[in-house]
Amino acid sequence: MELSPTQDGFLGEIAKDFTFATVARLAGGVAARLAEEGLRRVVVAHDTRFLAKEMAEEAARVLAGAGLETHLLQGPAPFPLFAFALAEKEAAGFYLTASRKPAPYQGVKLRRGPGKPLSPKELSLPPSPPEGRGSFALLDLKKPYLERLAQSAGEMGEKGGVVYLDAMGGAGGGFLAGAFKRLGLGAELREIHPLPHPLFYGVDPNPVPENLNTLRVLLKALEPPGVGFALDGDADRLAVFLPGGEMLPSEGVLAHLREACAGREVQGDGEGGYLFPWHLPEKDAFLAALLLLKVLL
Repeated sequence: MELSPTQDGFLGEIAKDFTFATVARLAGGVAARLAEEGLRRVVVAHDTRFLAKEMAEEAARVLAGAGLETHLLQGPAPFPLFAFALAEKEAAGFYLTASRKPAPYQGVKLRRGPGKPLSPKELSLPPSPPEGRGSFALLDLKKPYLERLAQSAGEMGEKGGVVYLDAMGGAGGGFLAGAFKRLGLGAELREIHPLPHPLFYGVDPNPVPENLNTLRVLLKALEPPGVGFALDGDADRLAVFLPGGEMLPSEGVLAHLREACAGREVQGDGEGGYLFPWHLPEKDAFLAALLLLKVLL
């Protein structure tokens, strides 16, 4: 196994390094660590990559077999939904995603609790996949998450115009539409590449201009008021484009978010990730997009 450690998990090439056996070993190591810390509940989720669902099911079975109360989020789950699930269930987390990396890669983000990364340095992986397997429960929290999202966004006012969203075939497709419906927004949302796609429509799921030609062409013809958004593969990062196709720098996005938050705390990582501690203890690109509509439309 030649996985590369990250700050909060591992990354490898599918079928070469990141295999079902690898996933089982990772789950076994996580289960042992959680047991040491007295943690008994875990949520598993996955992005849209090749075999992500099947690998997530394998991880869930191994974690359950180790005696953990295990929940698997249904369908490809964006990272903000995964974070919400950890908070709701007061659980640790095992999230299969390679975020912005190319399609041949897969990885895992590990949490000992909501907003609490589990470092690879803290894990000791078994030399072979564990034998035991158990049963897990399916978990659907999309509706309550969208309700939390709408509540955190607050009063939006009368907003018109056009909003483009490129989900890039990642896990974030369809979620912003659900928030628009709950908030009763008058702006027109036009989604690009909203359906899950393991090859991300032929580009890396990294929302930088060179990977967003369709979005930029559409924005060149767009008259204000309007805005364009793009998500990465697991929807924890947001890129923002103005009518005409110009990308708004991250420091500009953060300044607009601070204006929209009206004194409430917002943090940016300089790479399109925005954290609202009063909302969730993890980054949420959907809330960032909704708040930006208050000042960009």
